[in-house]
Amino acid sequence: MLSEDFMTLRDMSTVPASRTERRLHTRQQILDAARELFAERGYVETTIRAIAQRAGVDPALVMQHFGTKNTLYDAVAGIPETLDDALEGPPEELGERLLRHALADVDRKEDRTMPVLRSMLTHPEAAHAVRCAIVNPETSPWTRVLAGRDAELRSVLIGTLVLGVLVARYMVHIPGVADAPAERLVELLGPCLRPLVIEGLPAERPEPCSALDALARADIEQRAAAARVDEHARAALAAGAGYGDIGRALGISRQAARKRWPNQSTETTE
Repeated sequence: MLSEDFMTLRDMSTVPASRTERRLHTRQQILDAARELFAERGYVETTIRAIAQRAGVDPALVMQHFGTKNTLYDAVAGIPETLDDALEGPPEELGERLLRHALADVDRKEDRTMPVLRSMLTHPEAAHAVRCAIVNPETSPWTRVLAGRDAELRSVLIGTLVLGVLVARYMVHIPGVADAPAERLVELLGPCLRPLVIEGLPAERPEPCSALDALARADIEQRAAAARVDEHARAALAAGAGYGDIGRALGISRQAARKRWPNQSTETTE
């Protein structure tokens, strides 16, 4: 096993003085290189030799610090532990908040999230981490708040759709999805998630003031319609129609028509 006293470093001016500091410095170099390569290539395509070359150390030092590639992967990869802050806000906008949170998290912690996304199809532990991020109530808080029919299935579908956006944007680099502003994606896709969210939400009751406003508007419309009836009835009487004609047109009696529009008819006898 090679001693770290003889390791090759990229920039000798940054080498710490003590042996302990040199060990920590080497370990950090290896971790940084591993994060980059796991994010770029995934678990299978990343080798210990490639990590060592990127870190500027001998491959034996990688094994000395971490033992196996799997142990090294566990040290650098991770999924955000909680999305509890995405629960705050209007319930019907939960989908928008989850998508916004996921996009922002990858942008902030790409070196931690991308190794998992890149490796999830080839590395069992990465796949397990993704599954937990979608269905585990501790890491997927929306699974605890959804109610109604098929709540569990709907919660999984929400996580699946968000995951699909992440894959399209950060891994497959689909044009448009990859270069669109994150907020624009939220604006367009958020409403698509709402049917999965609102199934179990209680129906909103109209505010009293809204109901009163609607009543006032209906009364105004009714008065306007009555004014139009008066106008047309007087015009018909002036044109020679009788009260009986008006009554038949409106479904009222001749007497009711005469009472409503007195002295309007040209007829002399009824």
